[in-house]
Amino acid sequence: MEIERKTEKVYGYPGLLTDRKEHFCPGCSHGILSKVIAEIISEMGLHERAIGVYGAGCASIMYEYIGIKGVGAPPGSAVGIAAGIKDAMKDALVFAYVGDADIASDLSVVIGAAMRNDKITVICENNFNMGVSGGAMSPATPLGIATTTSPSGRSAAGQGNPLALSELVKGTKGVTYCARGSSHSPGAVRKTKAMIKKAFMEQIFGNGMGFVEVAGMCPTNLNLPPVEAATKVKEILEELPTGETK
Repeated sequence: MEIERKTEKVYGYPGLLTDRKEHFCPGCSHGILSKVIAEIISEMGLHERAIGVYGAGCASIMYEYIGIKGVGAPPGSAVGIAAGIKDAMKDALVFAYVGDADIASDLSVVIGAAMRNDKITVICENNFNMGVSGGAMSPATPLGIATTTSPSGRSAAGQGNPLALSELVKGTKGVTYCARGSSHSPGAVRKTKAMIKKAFMEQIFGNGMGFVEVAGMCPTNLNLPPVEAATKVKEILEELPTGETK
């Protein structure tokens, strides 16, 4: 007697990801997050309303990989451009995707958007270095981490203490949702996906600005294989707790 078995597809390649070869290095979190963002927008049925603004750096042409409207932004200005688009297109789902070095290059832009309570979503991939410039130290590089401009490791005495991005942003009254996730493991990615989705919902319901920082891997500039780079990020997170902070 043959038993009929029914199968159901539970996972696959997101339909919103284009069939274009990405330029990201193996193990880079930008590739992971482009997939996550495509999944969320598709699951929410918002592909026709979504507009992405991608900051300067390795993710500056991410608009070529996600099948929604998108534009690249000059250094430090992605959040401001996203706010302007949202002001002109209030029914759109507008998000700025930026790196830690890019957003820190002009903090007045993101703080200003938060103070105005702009109804946008900011996703900050924090890989703790300036990837596009060859791995220079960023304002968010943790103490002890070696970069091309801090080869002996960042020290408080030499380069100052690192900037805690989520803690800085959550203190601004206009931000209604703030969280820090990670991409170092499948479980961490699932939690981060839920955070980004919740930040999008804050925007859809007009509650205010959402900010999600995502601790990410940069194997090339950490000079580590992808698996070891993920382990290093996990170690860094012992000093930077993840979860919803506001």
